[in-house]
Amino acid sequence: MAKAVRFNEKGSIESVLHLATIPIPKASPGTSVVKIRASAINPADCKNVEGSFPETTLPRTPGRDFAGVVVDGDKNDIGKEVWGTGGTTGYDRDGSHAQYIAIPTQGLQEKPANLSFVEASACGVAFLTASLMLERVKAQSGEHVLVLGSSGAVGSAVVQLARNLGAIPVPSGRSPHDDKTLNITQESFEPDLLKITSGKGISVVVDTVGDATLFQKSLLALNERGKYTFITAPKDPSHQFSFDAMELYRHDKSIHGVNSINVSFEDATALLGAMKEGFEKGVLVAPKGSAEVDMTDEKAVVEAYLRVKSGSKVKQVLVNNA
Repeated sequence: MAKAVRFNEKGSIESVLHLATIPIPKASPGTSVVKIRASAINPADCKNVEGSFPETTLPRTPGRDFAGVVVDGDKNDIGKEVWGTGGTTGYDRDGSHAQYIAIPTQGLQEKPANLSFVEASACGVAFLTASLMLERVKAQSGEHVLVLGSSGAVGSAVVQLARNLGAIPVPSGRSPHDDKTLNITQESFEPDLLKITSGKGISVVVDTVGDATLFQKSLLALNERGKYTFITAPKDPSHQFSFDAMELYRHDKSIHGVNSINVSFEDATALLGAMKEGFEKGVLVAPKGSAEVDMTDEKAVVEAYLRVKSGSKVKQVLVNNA
């Protein structure tokens, strides 16, 4: 038997999230079992417990990101140190906030050798989502890419991956510390962006924030044939963005929504696998300074979830030392 974080109904984190003892999963044809050493908590995990995802079936172990060791399955895989994320893990199949997880064998990907289990587990959703966004808009070498929310988990991953592609990321913030970062408090973004890009302008906007005002300003600032991609909607009840349709089509601009849940576990981990060399060479850098939380301490787990829900900038990672 093993410990797992569970919820049997959807509701407030404090009332429904709990620690339970469940059978250790067994390998089957096409499935391997990983003993989890570390599993990060993401904002979507909190929303999942609270009922934001109708596709989630119950009872369920939440969590998408993990790093650990293969303990059951093909004999050639036993002992491999792996990492993973993506698919409907934590939604319609038990997730990573547990001591063990059963995953598709085709999705096994060895983690970067230079990353600890905690560091590897903190990369998953952020780097997967960043990769999907840049892939969706086909970001090219030499293009300037405006990143809204560049200091956040996904945004900072976008900056790294865009640079690795040869594109030129343009960070953003309310109090920029340099002249290469867009001040988002400006009435219009175009003048500053033209200065930052030496007159070339912005070809791609990657929006990890979902603010209606920033959406309008950034969309207007896009070059002709520019592409805008986003992963979240405005927080008001309407969840609506508004834009000038005539301006959009006359300048051949396009808008692209991205949802990492729609990517299979195997495809998601393949994208992580493609980044392994970048991490090992130091071109890509994992989040540092994560808070490590004992996953067998129910009170500590609930508190960690609540910190993530409240917007903590410190990554919360459940660790399994058993």
